[in-house]
Amino acid sequence: MTLSAETLPPRPAVHWAVRMNRRNRTVFYPLLLLAVGSHLLATGAPVWAWGLLVLNYLVFPQVAYAFAARAADPLRCEKYNMDADIVLFGFWSAALGFPLWIAFTLCAAGCLNMVVFHGPRGGWRLLAGLAAGAALAALFAPLSWRPETDLRTSVLCMLSIALYLFAFASDGFRRAMAQHEAHLQLREQFEKIRSLQAQLREQALRDPLTGLFNRRQLGTVLSQGRAGGVPLALLLIDIDHFKQINDTHGHAAGDAVLQATAQLLLHHARPSDLACRIGGEEFVLLLEGATAAQAVQRAQQLREDFAALRVAADGAEVRATLSCGVACCPEHAARPDALLACADRALYSAKDTGRNQVRTPAAAAA
Repeated sequence: MTLSAETLPPRPAVHWAVRMNRRNRTVFYPLLLLAVGSHLLATGAPVWAWGLLVLNYLVFPQVAYAFAARAADPLRCEKYNMDADIVLFGFWSAALGFPLWIAFTLCAAGCLNMVVFHGPRGGWRLLAGLAAGAALAALFAPLSWRPETDLRTSVLCMLSIALYLFAFASDGFRRAMAQHEAHLQLREQFEKIRSLQAQLREQALRDPLTGLFNRRQLGTVLSQGRAGGVPLALLLIDIDHFKQINDTHGHAAGDAVLQATAQLLLHHARPSDLACRIGGEEFVLLLEGATAAQAVQRAQQLREDFAALRVAADGAEVRATLSCGVACCPEHAARPDALLACADRALYSAKDTGRNQVRTPAAAAA
């Protein structure tokens, strides 16, 4: 089978460090060629030195990139390329007699690369590479000390290191800004996730039809007990003959009655109270700090207001009544988590004795 360009797998992207160093070498090395070449011209260097100069500063950058781009581990190969840079820097510094401006420019550029990619230990790697390069130069000719450079060479060295530092800093700035943007995007995504989690937690505790809290939230509140022994009353409410509403007027009308009941509960609830829908037509109003007498009084008012409701559904007005069982802690139950069972017995008594009334456990037992 012949693979076409369309069927070949895409080549992996070249590592950013390889691309960055290729760009830096492509710009910086020709400037170094000018600076070192200016010194060779001033000192009357032989032709072979010019050949080495061209190979190092024009050919080597492209060869190094080709090796790193095709390597199995591009970053590791690029680090070897940087080691080669340092060895060659040491070679030229020693071979030229350690001219101060050239040696400084080469050492400064090499130090920047080594520390950026290797951290503080890159300084030792730099010294080792420079020493290896100087030893290599010593194989060709005895080392000497000729620190002077002419003005043209000095200016070219200054220009080279300045432009290299500018290019390196510009690349660092671009990467820092890209990381900043990525951080902002991640933070925005995190805030969205946290908001969605909060919404999900809220939805898990809410009844979707009425918006009231559900049985889970009621159980959590009851299990936490009373704060400082404050009285607690629970009103367990059931809409009388709710099935007949659904059968006569339809489920849409039944839903409208449930929603109207929820709104009435919220209207009667104080900020410290908790309104819940815990079943089909069963609701709970938890009253913090209410005595038994106060809870019964509020339940009676709620029952009367509900009986006066007129719920519009498909052009008809739906009316209903409710029954309510009231239980209080500590009067009827020693613990808050036992309130629901006490109120359920009272509610059963209210429904069993005619509905549309409020009963307490004491009244149910009588």
